Amino acid sequence: MKLKYFLFFLVLGFTVAANAQHKKAKASKKKAFPYFTLVEAYTQRTLPGIPSQLPTTGEHFVIVWKWAKFPETFFWRPEDGGWLPCKMLKAHKVTERTPNMPEGLDYTTTHVKGDDIHEGDTLELTPVIRGRFPIPAEIPKNAKNTLFFKTGKSGWLSYPIDSIARKQDIVNP
Repeated sequence: MKLKYFLFFLVLGFTVAANAQHKKAKASKKKAFPYFTLVEAYTQRTLPGIPSQLPTTGEHFVIVWKWAKFPETFFWRPEDGGWLPCKMLKAHKVTERTPNMPEGLDYTTTHVKGDDIHEGDTLELTPVIRGRFPIPAEIPKNAKNTLFFKTGKSGWLSYPIDSIARKQDIVNP
């Protein structure tokens, strides 16, 4: 009798373990993200033209918005666990360089309001270092290198960033 229970639980354990592994494999496939497409994530240093100024370094995220409702706000949660608001700018890929354009500049940007953002617009998100914003309680403590955003009446939505490329420095004249 005891042997029957032992064999039953052994088979049950293998079945549950195999099923759990199968579900993990399915979940690891990256699904299409319905809100936006990440074009690139990069960090870039800007060297000022005036010797007394310090260089600045910052992350930039270029996305193509795919949702009918515009994004209300974006926040960046970096590796160190901060909570930084993002400046949203409409981005335009540089196709022709003017003589006074610094090397390393791939996008020009213009200011945009939330309701001026439409499906198909290219946006550049830049985390702003200054400012104190409390991390909302809904945000998991272990979420790092993740963009968080809200649209309309949605709760917090997230998009983890796998890697951030390093681009060449921008040298201002």
